[in-house]
Amino acid sequence: MAFRPRQTLASLDSFLAAISLVAYALVFVQYEKDPNARTAYALTAFLMCFVVLILLFREGQYSWETRLSPIRDGMTLVRSMLIAYLIVQGAAFATKGFFTGFDDFSRFAELASMLLLFGLLFGARLVMWRRQRGLLESGITLRRVIVVGSGRAATDFVNFLEKRPWLGVRCMGAISVNHKESETVVLSAAGKVVRNVGSLVDARSILAEKSADEFVVALDPEEYGQLCTVTETLTRERLPFKVVPSLFEESYRPARLVGFEELPVIDMEVDALDQVQRTFKRWLDLAVGVAALVVASPFMVAGALAIKATSNGPVFFEQERLGRNGKPFQVLKFRTMVVDAEARLPELMEKNEAEGHVFKIKHDPRLTPVGGFLRKWSLDEIPQLINVIRGEMSVVGPRPPLPGEVEEYETAHYSRLRGTPGITGLWQVSGRADLSFDEMVRLDRFYLDNWSIWLDLTIMVRTVYVVFARRGAY
Repeated sequence: MAFRPRQTLASLDSFLAAISLVAYALVFVQYEKDPNARTAYALTAFLMCFVVLILLFREGQYSWETRLSPIRDGMTLVRSMLIAYLIVQGAAFATKGFFTGFDDFSRFAELASMLLLFGLLFGARLVMWRRQRGLLESGITLRRVIVVGSGRAATDFVNFLEKRPWLGVRCMGAISVNHKESETVVLSAAGKVVRNVGSLVDARSILAEKSADEFVVALDPEEYGQLCTVTETLTRERLPFKVVPSLFEESYRPARLVGFEELPVIDMEVDALDQVQRTFKRWLDLAVGVAALVVASPFMVAGALAIKATSNGPVFFEQERLGRNGKPFQVLKFRTMVVDAEARLPELMEKNEAEGHVFKIKHDPRLTPVGGFLRKWSLDEIPQLINVIRGEMSVVGPRPPLPGEVEEYETAHYSRLRGTPGITGLWQVSGRADLSFDEMVRLDRFYLDNWSIWLDLTIMVRTVYVVFARRGAY
């Protein structure tokens, strides 16, 4: 099992920042006689800790893909603290001591606060680094990989790992892309023999059997013809993998991956976000989901009464959709169509106005009298806030597809299943139903590859505008 100390570091930094605030208050703040001074000092220390943690998050300090390094982490910590100091002092100057009127800050007290915070955070990194090093040297927390390839590139890759045990990465076996040699491939590296462990069609079972974390594709130029087959197979199975450029080409920048800092690789992981990012996104989803559900509750009551009064059938419509990594779930919506809408779908397929694996027509005869209004104003989506609170959906993410749509996907389309589906997303605020399926996939992939809290907030704000402008909704 791979060791991921940065997950612990995120909680540890928050705890130590709180400890530094308490210590600062006991040593400096309580001796200030002026209440305005005490308030200004307390706000300065709190904001300093808060901004430092935000900057460390942005620097990737809490991303499990980045290995701990005392020098690199120390430089990042110093840089983040200097930037935080400038930001907080600028805010204090612009607001006259955070609106307290106090501006005679003691430079000694501020320096002591920074040194205390730096010492605690850097000490935490040293402790975690020593723990990481000890576990790697003992072989307890190795990252296990299986190489795909049987030529010089694969052998060089295995040899590279064997000469660098401190990276904590071990090759558990090899898979040949040449079926004629699939039972005889043997890679010799640094005196160690890495044998064939099966064929590509058994990739999922091999990964589980060898307790490996991912595949590494290392092909020679004469094997490049098999690259598409390899990537399509691993992508279709949603298995994590990396690609090693031929002869370790320097034109590729190193990926942010545990144990591969010295080796250029192309990151092809199917998981869009790491654990820390998913945690932050989940917090945002819960906060927005609960708040939106409370605000929207009157509209839900009104919508339910309108549906009951104008058509026969249930108020809510449940439909199986596929979520993150293809996991099925029941999506909730207000019912906007007649009860037998699904049975009438085949007779309307020839009228489909959407491109690709999506069905859309502007004047759907199956809509109820209230259904058209609910769809036009996107009110039918409100019950999906319950899916968000359950964790089945996110506020922002790719559109959740139907199982039948996924069955017709091409290989490139599967990438949109990497993320948790959302009520709204980049494609909804970029044209909604007016976009083709390929354009929707492109926007979903861009969103997954460039996720940030700021991007989510931007999409949420743009969604409000799109709903009121009623663009592409039918």
